[in-house]
Amino acid sequence: MTARATTAGREADPASALRRAVVALTAASIAGIATELVIERHWGPIVRLIPWLALLVAAIALAMLVRRPSARTIRSVRIVAVALLVTSLAGVALHVNENYTAGPLGARYSEHWESMDEPSRWWAAFTKSVGPAPTFAPGALAEVGLLLSIATLRHPALGVPISGTTLDARSDGAGVAGGRL
Repeated sequence: MTARATTAGREADPASALRRAVVALTAASIAGIATELVIERHWGPIVRLIPWLALLVAAIALAMLVRRPSARTIRSVRIVAVALLVTSLAGVALHVNENYTAGPLGARYSEHWESMDEPSRWWAAFTKSVGPAPTFAPGALAEVGLLLSIATLRHPALGVPISGTTLDARSDGAGVAGGRL
């Protein structure tokens, strides 16, 4: 089989086309988040550098997935995806906490912050009614992690059959999803 036939076969495979689209979307998301961090001047104290490190690791993982896909690389990329999710959740918690801390300083709540009950304070911080930190901005890292994870699903480097075959070796053919993809 020639290189041209292999390439044509790969292009005809819907899973490969979808995987390339997910990889492109992941790269665009990483670039978009980095741009947003620059616009917001998200640097200074070391804690503000965490999303930069997360994006760097995500970009390296994506490059490894594209350039040298292997079962080991895919496992590594999946670990990075989980780490991005954890980092994202920690970022949301840090942003909510930063907003909560700023509560007594906000013009809207300064006079009655002390008289508010705790759930109301935390709700104000969570909804960014008070404070400077965008509560769900760190969630974009979870998106990158999810996209990286999706890009590894049923990757050919894992040796998983892709077309009309069972997903496990059970003799009854039931397998996952009724024995079919």
